[in-house]
Amino acid sequence: MNLVIKKSILIIDDDTGHRLMLRASLDGKEYEISEAESGEEAIEMVTDKFFDLVLLDLKMKEMDGIETLKFIKKISPSIPVLIMTAYASVDTAVQGLKLGAIDYMVKPMDMNQLLVSIEKILNSNQLKVDNTVLKEQFHYNFDFSTIIGESKKIKDVFEILAMAAPSDATILILGDSGTGKELIANVVYRNSFRKEKSFIKINCASLAENLLESELFGHEEGAFTGAVTKRLGRFEQADGGTLFLDEIGDMSLETQAKILRVLQEGEFERLGGEQSIKTDVRIIAATNKNLEEEIQQGKFRKDLFFRLSVVTVHIPPLNERKEDIPAIADYFLKKYTKKITA
Repeated sequence: MNLVIKKSILIIDDDTGHRLMLRASLDGKEYEISEAESGEEAIEMVTDKFFDLVLLDLKMKEMDGIETLKFIKKISPSIPVLIMTAYASVDTAVQGLKLGAIDYMVKPMDMNQLLVSIEKILNSNQLKVDNTVLKEQFHYNFDFSTIIGESKKIKDVFEILAMAAPSDATILILGDSGTGKELIANVVYRNSFRKEKSFIKINCASLAENLLESELFGHEEGAFTGAVTKRLGRFEQADGGTLFLDEIGDMSLETQAKILRVLQEGEFERLGGEQSIKTDVRIIAATNKNLEEEIQQGKFRKDLFFRLSVVTVHIPPLNERKEDIPAIADYFLKKYTKKITA
């Protein structure tokens, strides 16, 4: 038997008839309904019990909706509050939004629209809760062991990695030479859902352009002088897994266009071939260049940049996190001491 956990909704309104109408509209919708006829009563209820949503009327005697909202947000900042207001009070409703209300509806309310809004708010709030739980789980299970540092800047990198690695998002790693971009790519791969599949790496700056295209996409027999057999490229080798394109800023515009096509359509042709080959690859790219400046100079495609930078990780150089230097020095001291004594 499936256990249905009802979402709890608190209706705050000093108009008894309006409260009864709302309750009647919400009954049978898997909601647990509570009512408060004043701001003071509502504050006591919110203090004693958790609510998934509050429906708050702005115009009430004694303590009005705005004052009630302020108190509710002090008690439970994350609780979503939907304001109910008359046309003449829309400006006040906007004030309520600035104070943390999630939305407002104008009376007389369309009950169907209200139900849609409530469902949307509750689903959105549940998603935030789920993301928070997942985030905590990722941090708990995430393997940061190869990244050394406790500085605020490196912890910001951890934060991004913990959220991005388990997804399939394309990641762009930016940083000076020697900051550990390949190390970050390794961490993303090890903590991804593709960790059981291939992890293929290629340095785009280390090969001449014609050789780079052959490395990436492969070639057919006879495609060029020396191509005596068919060769699978890195995209085919990495199918189902992850492809790390290091120093992508050194790639020609022609090759960039072909990379863009793979990202957009998930297919390519080998050099000398006519058959389109499908591939399912997660891309991690890295560069020590300022790609925005490269775009302005016409050296890098803007559309490819946007495709690559779904998640961008900036690796800070050591001179921006000097507090990490002792730990890094200690790591290398122990590492090379072991080699000497081995």
